[in-house]
Amino acid sequence: MSRFRRSIWIVLAGLCIGIAAVAGGWAADAEWARTVVVNPYENVNWETAQHHKAALHLHTLQSDGRHPAAEVVAAYREAGFTILSLTDHDWNRPNAASPYPKEPRPDNFPANPTWPWSDYGCASPEELGMIGIQGNELTFRHHINSYFSDYGAWYERTGRSAPYGGIVDAEGNEVWEDDQLVTIRDKNGLAILNHPGVLDKNAWWERKPLPWYVERYEKHGPDYLVGIEVANCSPETEKYDEGLWDQLLARFMPHRPIWGFGTDDMHALDNARESHSVFPLDEFNEAAVREAMESGRFYFRKSSRRNDLRERRPPEELFPLIKAIRIDAEAGTITIDASNYGTIKWISSPKSLEPVADYRTSDEPWPLGRVVHEGKTLNYRNTPNLGSYVRIELERREGEDRFRTFTNPFGFAPVR
Repeated sequence: MSRFRRSIWIVLAGLCIGIAAVAGGWAADAEWARTVVVNPYENVNWETAQHHKAALHLHTLQSDGRHPAAEVVAAYREAGFTILSLTDHDWNRPNAASPYPKEPRPDNFPANPTWPWSDYGCASPEELGMIGIQGNELTFRHHINSYFSDYGAWYERTGRSAPYGGIVDAEGNEVWEDDQLVTIRDKNGLAILNHPGVLDKNAWWERKPLPWYVERYEKHGPDYLVGIEVANCSPETEKYDEGLWDQLLARFMPHRPIWGFGTDDMHALDNARESHSVFPLDEFNEAAVREAMESGRFYFRKSSRRNDLRERRPPEELFPLIKAIRIDAEAGTITIDASNYGTIKWISSPKSLEPVADYRTSDEPWPLGRVVHEGKTLNYRNTPNLGSYVRIELERREGEDRFRTFTNPFGFAPVR
């Protein structure tokens, strides 16, 4: 995307804040109707697409993970994953147990990505029939996953002990999150903001206020800052992450989509979260995966369990399964064809955009997205309280465990 188009996106993102404030009134005004202007699944052929499981946030011995890269890749491949990104921290040196990287070390060692896999004792993605995505978790200040880029910040350039305290470059300048995002852009990479709900008690983390996130998505276009991790943290903080996503969508949709990602942030294979993204693809190659990440053409899933990927494979039948999503523009409906679910909820803008508690201490500091409908089909022209977007959550319960599947948001605009 050109710099001119990026500027247009930023302007539109600011305008949509005002649009979101009146979005809930569209249905009440008989002169106005809604039309779908953002459909992340528009180009999916549900009859032929293969659904590829993706793990996009994984750690190895090259940072603070407990396993060699080859062992991590093998475990996920055996568990049915076909798309992987090893996102070791740029702040950490490799674990002493790792012999990698071998000499000559990469120019930006120790902040280099764990890439290519063949340099770290693992077969290449092509040999394994997988898609490997070059990745790195930028650790200073807010954690950011960088994809399709070799960027990482050198931790020797700061004397501070906690990564959220920042970093100083070779010229003595502070390096902020905006600087890191711009560098990812300039290296033709993609970025997502990681695990916002991590507890503030950790020495390596500071929660950010909602306006901080609003400013990031205003300043950085959707051609490189594509989304946010929604499914990563523990069940105790899931309302923080899901609520934040809805607060952002209410402000930015439909002009500036923010795609939701599910990851397990795996550090130990015997204690992995059951959370991942799924890409329905007709063509299985890196370009198709990247295009899907940019356009939101994927969905994500999470459960309340943890798993040992070396012993218990996550069975597909535990999660609600999406078979197809269809829009009938003439009838004004969106229909989801799914199986293995207990409930289907359609979620739109929160009742209020005002905080209700301190984001530092509360795990539910802002109103959650509002359930505007339940069932397979939504009529987006006559559903009350429907704002500028809607997303779908499918849930299945088994005993005390919850298994959920989330779509990315559909965006609406008013037309006369």
